Amino acid sequence: MKPDVTIIASKQIDIRAYAVGASLLASLLTILFPDTPNDDAYIYIKTAEIFLADGLNAAFQHYAWASYSLLIALISQLGFSLFTSAFIVNAFFYALLVYSFISIIKYIDDSRQVLFLAAICVLLYPQLNEYRYLIIRDVAFWALALFALWQYLSYTAEHSLQHACAFAAALIIATSFRPEAAVYLLVVPFTVLLDKRFAKQERQQLFLKLASVVAASSIVTLLALTIAGLSFGGLLAEFVSTYQPFLANTFNPSTLQSTELAGALFGEHAAAYSQEYILLFLMAGLLVILAANLFNGIGGPFFWILLWGFFRKTVRVQRHVLTPLLCFIAINTIILFVFLYLTRYLSSRYTMLFCLLVALLVPLIVSRIIDSIQARAWGSLGQRIIILFFGYLGFDSFISFGDPKDFISDSVAWIEAQPEADSRLLTNNHAIAYYTGKVENYDETQRFLTEDDILSSRPNDLIAIEMYVEMTQLVSSEPLRGVLEFQTAFPSVEDQRVAVYRRTAH
Repeated sequence: MKPDVTIIASKQIDIRAYAVGASLLASLLTILFPDTPNDDAYIYIKTAEIFLADGLNAAFQHYAWASYSLLIALISQLGFSLFTSAFIVNAFFYALLVYSFISIIKYIDDSRQVLFLAAICVLLYPQLNEYRYLIIRDVAFWALALFALWQYLSYTAEHSLQHACAFAAALIIATSFRPEAAVYLLVVPFTVLLDKRFAKQERQQLFLKLASVVAASSIVTLLALTIAGLSFGGLLAEFVSTYQPFLANTFNPSTLQSTELAGALFGEHAAAYSQEYILLFLMAGLLVILAANLFNGIGGPFFWILLWGFFRKTVRVQRHVLTPLLCFIAINTIILFVFLYLTRYLSSRYTMLFCLLVALLVPLIVSRIIDSIQARAWGSLGQRIIILFFGYLGFDSFISFGDPKDFISDSVAWIEAQPEADSRLLTNNHAIAYYTGKVENYDETQRFLTEDDILSSRPNDLIAIEMYVEMTQLVSSEPLRGVLEFQTAFPSVEDQRVAVYRRTAH
């Protein structure tokens, strides 16, 4: 009797390969139909230009965490523009993220239904897909962190030196994108000691083996940096110096700052009685901000699925998988709160790794829901609801309702068409600064111009201003009257998103 060829072929199909292909196709759309780059993109592009012109040390002197820019520069040597190269780099890391996401879930439940749902969930995750059009180093960090978690699970399952090395390498490389990856590298190996599948002595041996690999890999990396003329300590000092003002204001505020803050929070009369509770008040408020950002990062559809699964207790994750997963989540949560406490702000982008780790449960819960639907009489309606759910995710992921950015390209075209080739340009918009070619240090463009910026410009200089409320107030202020001559605005004079002025001789 001949074996069933169809069954054999289906067993050979790896859903992860198809998911990676779909991810690359989605990334191709960002290359073929690019959007106006995000403001952060220009520091990476400028650093890549410096690397190509002046070498490695110059790039790291310009920007301490230049690894992302180096990859962009190297890919550009194949004949691509720097922006296209950035999207190619992102496409690779998105593919790695998708593959790692599904691989982690495979350790929890390797049924074809769950793996298929995992592929759909990560590919149609709206909050994750929002960043496909952004040039940011975070994508590399997310992908490498998930890859490291997968390799850790593989190491504890197979005790392979190969997986231990891959775990260490992934987080060391991730540290070159975001320094907090070093915390995962140092802490996560200790979870091996909590793995109850093995006897105490075997756990200790597994820990020592993994810790040795981490230590050896770290030493080799530090030596390589030294040979290349780079200092990890110097890079770390540069990183800390960025947050030094926040550290000073947080842990050593002046009496005047404390008094002003108390007055703003409690009012002049109540501040005298409640000033001692400022720290408690801030902590509570920051926790609310953290929760709101986590909710935004997870997104409504996934949040309600997770909430349903939590109360129904539909998913049980084996302890040897749950422990490192919770370790990653705990580290990420602490880092997020410390960052929020120091800086008083938090972008949903910073919560993405936390959200990806929690989202690992979504396909498992959806699978249980599908099983429940199929066992009930209303299965047909339930299937339509599931299809509608994933249809909504796809629509939200790839259909944009944002305002068109044509006013940027129109502004650039107008400025380039002006006959005064020697006139300088002052602007608060990164894209205008870059694409006109009139601003050398375009990556240092500030969101808000000041009176001094405008008054220090030369007569006949062009001033292109993206008109936030603050900028509207600035150009109409008394010191600037008679100094600016209005030229044009885009998309129209009535709807001024960008207004172009010329500096007069007065």
